[in-house]
Amino acid sequence: MTAFRDGEVTLRSLRRSAGFTEAVQEHGYQGVRRGELVIHSMDAFAGAIGVSDSDGKMSPVAHIYSIPAGEPRYFALLLRIMAQRGYIESLAKGIRERSTSFDRATFRSLRLPVPPTEEQSRILRFLDQETAQIDAFIAKNEELVVLLAERRDSLWTELYDDAATAGRLVPVRRLVASIVDGPFGSSLTSAHYSTSGTRVIRLGNIGVNEFKPADEAFISTEYGAQLATHAARAGDVIVAGLGDERMPLGRACVLPDIGPAIVKADCYRVRPNRLVSAEYLAWILSAPPTRGQMRLLARGTTRLRLNTSVVRDVRVPVPSASLQAELVARFGGRSDKIDTAMSKAKHGIELARERRAALISAAVTGEIDVGMAV
Repeated sequence: MTAFRDGEVTLRSLRRSAGFTEAVQEHGYQGVRRGELVIHSMDAFAGAIGVSDSDGKMSPVAHIYSIPAGEPRYFALLLRIMAQRGYIESLAKGIRERSTSFDRATFRSLRLPVPPTEEQSRILRFLDQETAQIDAFIAKNEELVVLLAERRDSLWTELYDDAATAGRLVPVRRLVASIVDGPFGSSLTSAHYSTSGTRVIRLGNIGVNEFKPADEAFISTEYGAQLATHAARAGDVIVAGLGDERMPLGRACVLPDIGPAIVKADCYRVRPNRLVSAEYLAWILSAPPTRGQMRLLARGTTRLRLNTSVVRDVRVPVPSASLQAELVARFGGRSDKIDTAMSKAKHGIELARERRAALISAAVTGEIDVGMAV
């Protein structure tokens, strides 16, 4: 079992089984019962606190509590609010960022508001009633986002087929003047970051056929010059070498004019030659059929990763320059409405989640009186 950062404590088989480091020998593992309070000692700062929904076993990184005279869910919600407000992170004992080690001794030292059990139950009933409506709204909009994404991918695949019909499949290595990845290891760490200078392009900046400027990071101009072999300029195509369900592996975008820049590890700078435009190359690399091809070529067991060799081996259709421009324009014209609808739905989800968190916080901390509400 695992305590996830969204507060769910459940069997891995019910959530996901990939991405975990499995112990060869389960030294220190402990049993957990349904209804017990679980705190992940290393991830508590991020909200990995909840009530177990099953019987199972957990690693020593979790500590488990039975609360015979009280509501475990009340305490889980209260502690998660403390995490959201940064209090648990402020208890960090180490010198590394977020090395909170929220252990039993630290938990034991906390002073918590503990209303009578009857009031705890009343708060939980109120929240169950109010959050059910919010959760239904969120679920409806999440379903809408999935349907819109499927519609966009269907359009994308249709236009990809037009490209494949008119052109021949060509490996990416024949379409690029150069391709480089970012510096790994100690060559670029958070210690190198500064408030201005050379921009560092990170995975968060690479959307699906769009550049996301918000996730800004810089290194000094002097150090940027030392890492010039990883430099990127306006008009280059940037490819993501890591991905997940939200931001897929192999997504690509055209780099706008953001001044001096380098790519970070697991980001690839691809400079197209005369056979393709940057806009078409980013579009065709981001297309669902190409991303599916990348997943098959990618390496890794728990987390798929691309490297420059894999990117070079990907095969994409290359029609005439005029058709390249036409396909990109047709997709943009037809997908804009879909993207607008998706943005509205995602914004609605974000607002609803903020409302849900604020409601829970107000009820658990006594900022609103739930006595007359249930």
